[in-house]
Amino acid sequence: MKKKKILIIEDEKILSEMYKDKFTKVGFEVISAFDSEEGLKLAKKEKPDLIILDILLPRENGVVFLNWLKADPEISSIPVIVFSNYDDPETRKRASKLGIKDYLIKADYTPKAIVEKVKSYLK
Repeated sequence: MKKKKILIIEDEKILSEMYKDKFTKVGFEVISAFDSEEGLKLAKKEKPDLIILDILLPRENGVVFLNWLKADPEISSIPVIVFSNYDDPETRKRASKLGIKDYLIKADYTPKAIVEKVKSYLK
């Protein structure tokens, strides 16, 4: 069976590495990007099964990334889970309109819980 591939777009390298480690240990293939531009390039190149997206990123934020993703027919159907500590109602609404699967607040999830949540979306 082919491993499911996850793209994590997270600018905090320590967090990115920790989540990459957690997902890899349970059998996912993980690729990482540290900003929206790199995330978009990797999404096009790697065609991940799911994207985990932080909202607060350098230069272009996660909502801008979602706009780019949805505008590209080649990758627009890749499911996205927002995973951020930025809990702004307007941002949530904009992200939801762009078709995200979920908007999770980092502080509310242990690494184990986020792994379980992602698994539930990839069944």
